Amino acid sequence: MKIAIHQNHDVFNHSTSWDNEWISYCIKNKIEYSVVNCFDNDILKILKNFDVLLWHFNNYSLQEMQYARSILYSASEIGLRVFPDFNTSWHFDDKVAETLLLKSIEAPIPKTWTFFTYSSAIEFFKNRCNFPVVVKLKCGSGSNNVKLLNNENQAKLYAKKMFRNGLKSSPSLLFKVKSNIQSSKNWSTLIRRFYRIPDFIETFRNANKFSKEKGYVYIQEFIPNNGYDLKVVVVGEKLSFLAREVRKGDFRASGGGSINYNKEYLTEEIRKISFELSEKLGFQSMGYDFVIDKRDNCPKIVEISYGFSFTAQMELGGHWDKEGIWREESFNAPDEILKNLIEKNIKKGEA
Repeated sequence: MKIAIHQNHDVFNHSTSWDNEWISYCIKNKIEYSVVNCFDNDILKILKNFDVLLWHFNNYSLQEMQYARSILYSASEIGLRVFPDFNTSWHFDDKVAETLLLKSIEAPIPKTWTFFTYSSAIEFFKNRCNFPVVVKLKCGSGSNNVKLLNNENQAKLYAKKMFRNGLKSSPSLLFKVKSNIQSSKNWSTLIRRFYRIPDFIETFRNANKFSKEKGYVYIQEFIPNNGYDLKVVVVGEKLSFLAREVRKGDFRASGGGSINYNKEYLTEEIRKISFELSEKLGFQSMGYDFVIDKRDNCPKIVEISYGFSFTAQMELGGHWDKEGIWREESFNAPDEILKNLIEKNIKKGEA
């Protein structure tokens, strides 16, 4: 069995990328692998010599967002097992697509509306909207460009912007710095974040290559919550989580960096929903962002993403299995993904 791992740091280079983790796993377990560049013109010819292709493509890399899914799907058509596969990645970093997918199977999500004309958005804000509401760009992460609209005037200004000049999806340096300072509880945390400045610069440099988002308005109902959200991760038959506290004086949690691992937050219901959705939709890996609605104490999924910080999830110190049993075993998502692909490839060969 031969593993191909995409790596091209000239296109995008970030410390949270999973490629180095996969390489380490292959070396440690004496698995034959090669680093490939999936942007090579002869990539499909090269990949015919492999059984598995791994590519952790990033939402802030223009080239990867434009071409990774096409290359991965084409690789699967010539017989490779790939990660992420079509079911796992077709909706990645597209909140409109995520919402449609989750609505199609009646998953627990907030009420959402998407308008593709200025007049339809204005009519909604004027006659049918219960403020406040949350507006988001369909792409982006870390609470970037997530805004709370409190009244019709704010909503009209936002709609004008989205149907005229549009908004950049790139992260805000000022927003990120302010958020990290506010959520750093001690000097060691602040220093650790300081060393990740090169990552942010790389993200910012690449994100600025994207065009402005315009021509739509995406709205979610505002969910009053208990001051945190949950990032719940499912890979195969293992589940992990972390809780992210809402920023001080804000309504957003994602990207703030204030994390805890209070297991009381993760209910049996949330674990059941996460496992069932991943199985039903055929996800190889999925991170679910949950909030708990204070009005009825029900969990709601506000976003999903196949990629996430696997190191932050490992700090939980274990995982749950599908039977709801807690296991004191490290949960390393990239390693689990590779192990699952190898196992499926072996079963395929035995069939």
